[in-house]
Amino acid sequence: MRFCVVALVALASIAVLAASSTAASNVLKVTPGTVNFGTKPVGSSTFKGTTLTNTSDEPIVVTLGLVRSWDDFAGGAVGSTCPGGSFTLAPGESCTLVEAFRPSEGFEGLKQDQIWVVTATDPESGAILETEEILFLGRAR
Repeated sequence: MRFCVVALVALASIAVLAASSTAASNVLKVTPGTVNFGTKPVGSSTFKGTTLTNTSDEPIVVTLGLVRSWDDFAGGAVGSTCPGGSFTLAPGESCTLVEAFRPSEGFEGLKQDQIWVVTATDPESGAILETEEILFLGRAR
């Protein structure tokens, strides 16, 4: 009998966690999630971006974290409207993260990437609602 009660409590806990995870997802839309600069000549400058949108009915706190970056990428380029660090997006509000790719001779022929992690949290509880990854790709020739 004790095993059945424990098993039922465990199953109920799993169901509650699954329901809360489902309800909390899809508050942040990243378009596009992968930005490919393609192959660019050494010494050139190319700018591309991605848009972050709060798709929920409540404000969210967005935190941008740079995970990895080659030297040929430059964050917060002209045209970026996403502030650095953590910031709040109102329901339906968007910002754009623009990156510059400036291929240099030292990385010629190499496939380069830059990875950002974007976390959306509840401003009141601090609970993580969603995490997305943004990938920027480029190659110098």
